[in-house]
Amino acid sequence: MLVFIIPLKSAKVSKSWDIVCKLFERSLRSICSQTDSDFRVVVVCHERPKIEFSHPHVHYLEVNFPLPNRNRKDKNIDKCRKIIKGLIYAKASFSPNHIMIVDADDCISRHLASFVNQHPESSGWVVDKGYVYQESSSLIYYRKSHFYAWCGTCNILNINLCPLPEQDYHYPDDLVEFYRSHGHVKETLENKGHILENLPLIGSVYVIGNGENIYQKGFSTIHHANRGRILFFFKELLKFRPLTSSIRKEFNLYQLE
Repeated sequence: MLVFIIPLKSAKVSKSWDIVCKLFERSLRSICSQTDSDFRVVVVCHERPKIEFSHPHVHYLEVNFPLPNRNRKDKNIDKCRKIIKGLIYAKASFSPNHIMIVDADDCISRHLASFVNQHPESSGWVVDKGYVYQESSSLIYYRKSHFYAWCGTCNILNINLCPLPEQDYHYPDDLVEFYRSHGHVKETLENKGHILENLPLIGSVYVIGNGENIYQKGFSTIHHANRGRILFFFKELLKFRPLTSSIRKEFNLYQLE
């Protein structure tokens, strides 16, 4: 079984709780569109989101962690604590083979659970290929390698490789850092002798420019160093493609109202 962990920010630190809930609902619908029904979803939150969608495989875990300040560092610590809490719950409740952490505004391929469940003994995978979607755009950006360095919805890990605290609610800094540094998980585990393969399909859509991202604000912020170079500009143009109905269906990526 594959369990998806979604850490959700609090309404009290959101710019717009309404937008957060709409983004989360789309993400949840995307996850629950899996072609293989052997999956579960654990949503870790301060307060339950106001959405219309429900699914029997979705479990809400409400926490009373101290609310973070509005700076990036504190928001990330809050997010990682929720991830760890969700992992503890998932391991005890479902005995999964693998887990995947999904940011609450991203979308994923509907074929992930089917693929992962065919390889229960694998150490796991990183999403090497993925899309970047700016809200309301008719185009989508394709990153064909090292997508996991950009997007937090990128690691599928064997549950036995997920470090957990000795005591619940006692989360050391190094443990928090492991889950914060999503782009380094592959290297960290390889240094311990555990090889994460590249997922052989486009696994995730990194949603940006929605007003609630911790990092990316829009397509214009994807690159900085080479932005002024003409060759770089044309190479970047080739990475954009139309947002087709097949891509929308694959990731359940619909436009928000």
